Amino acid sequence: MFALAINYLNGWAMAAADGARKEEAEWPPHPDRVYMALVAAWFETGEDPDEGEALRWLESLDPPAIAASDHQVRLAMDGRRPIISYVPVNDIVVSRKKPADDDYNKLKKSGLSVLPEHRPRQPRSFPVAIPHKPIVYLIWPDVDPGQHRTPLERLVRKVTHIGHSASFVQIWVEDNEVEATWIPVSGVAQHRLRVPNAGRLQYLTDCYKREDIMTYAELTSQAEATKRKQDKQRIKVIIKEKFGDRPPVSLRPSPGRWQGYARQPDKKESIPGSIFDPNIVVLALSGKRLLLSATAGLVTALRNALMKACPEQPPPEWLSGHSNQGQPSHRPHMAFMPLAFVGSEYADGYIMGLALALPRNLDPEEAARCLGPILHCYDTGLPRPIKLFDGKWFACQAEIDTRESPPFNMQPSTWTRPARIWASVTPVVLDRHFDGDDKWELAVESLKEACTYIGLPRPSELILTPISMFTGVPHSRDFPRLRRKSDGGKRFHSHVVIMFPEPVCGPVLIGAGRYRGYGLCRPLE
Repeated sequence: MFALAINYLNGWAMAAADGARKEEAEWPPHPDRVYMALVAAWFETGEDPDEGEALRWLESLDPPAIAASDHQVRLAMDGRRPIISYVPVNDIVVSRKKPADDDYNKLKKSGLSVLPEHRPRQPRSFPVAIPHKPIVYLIWPDVDPGQHRTPLERLVRKVTHIGHSASFVQIWVEDNEVEATWIPVSGVAQHRLRVPNAGRLQYLTDCYKREDIMTYAELTSQAEATKRKQDKQRIKVIIKEKFGDRPPVSLRPSPGRWQGYARQPDKKESIPGSIFDPNIVVLALSGKRLLLSATAGLVTALRNALMKACPEQPPPEWLSGHSNQGQPSHRPHMAFMPLAFVGSEYADGYIMGLALALPRNLDPEEAARCLGPILHCYDTGLPRPIKLFDGKWFACQAEIDTRESPPFNMQPSTWTRPARIWASVTPVVLDRHFDGDDKWELAVESLKEACTYIGLPRPSELILTPISMFTGVPHSRDFPRLRRKSDGGKRFHSHVVIMFPEPVCGPVLIGAGRYRGYGLCRPLE
């Protein structure tokens, strides 16, 4: 194992995750930001060849895992924005004329304004993340630095800050085993961080233009120092040929490539699961609060928004639920899960968020290609808001939830952890109508078969009930009944309690409305 340990000496990290807006604090530190801090130290201390080779080796490695604690963000009194500081402006224009009298404004223009107390002040924000533990680790579990270890140890000691110049750090090479909390993943990820890639050092060198800037400064000083007109003219010609009419300047480098990161999953034994991937994508809702009974309309609005924004048109079958010919798909496709405040003493049944349950066998790269541009902003990697509006009943927006400690009902494990007994949060829709004295027994058998349709073992027992076992869930009659596409008839639905012969993993979505938010179950144990 090889790791870089970073100790934030102030106990906080000052770096903006949203670039020039400076409204979002960055945590954990992006590996590319750490790499650029190493490169900056290398530039500023003579560009040692061995250290340069170590940097080229470092950029060629796979993205590292990260061990970082949770954090809090320093915010203003309203609890929403970073604290505003009023900072003296540096670029003050000073008049060359001597003031005619002692008028204060004229004195300021003549030079008094260069003093901090007389400079105008502009509002600036400095996003700060305050981690619970100040030490972060970038971990390469199967890498041995070998010959690069000594140059790296020498280089990391030269780094003074990461991000803002006030964000002081100490870095060292760590050999002890460290357990990662974030691991790089492919596909759709809750978090995206910038990582270096091969050729990054050369790119940063080209942006920095250190050699050009030093050469220009040396030639300019020679031209000013020489008294011979011919020598002065010769140097000016060299400057003109080499740099043109403008002096060389360092360019702001563009961010490194984006890499998805997810929390380190718990190690579990092999447990039966459904056709849906347990790594659900959680979206937080903001705006007008909606009860669980609004599930059908809310899910329809989100599905329409994703279909419209999908970069591939027509959207693929796993996203749309329809084949290229427009026929309903018979393959597993994306399902929607309403995540509501239920199951506790004060639960009210309001929807806190939505989750996307992707097919278990879906290629992660294909999922990222279609959903990535919808869920994340390309330039910053931050969540992209998705506006949901039905024209009458609600107007809200959803965005991918990146909180380290979300509410219990917004945590994926709440809906996917292994359990033997499950109960419905939204009613389960029957796929057909039953008549006769034994219609309820037939309905139970139908729903037991529905469990096998999604890859789960056949339940040992299943109970139909109009009321959910979870506090806060509305009565089944309060949910709008779904209609059959064939004749427009209304389908029957009911809450259920399901007992499997062995523990199963979620998400558990059963019945005819499983792709539209109905038939969502949660562990009852």
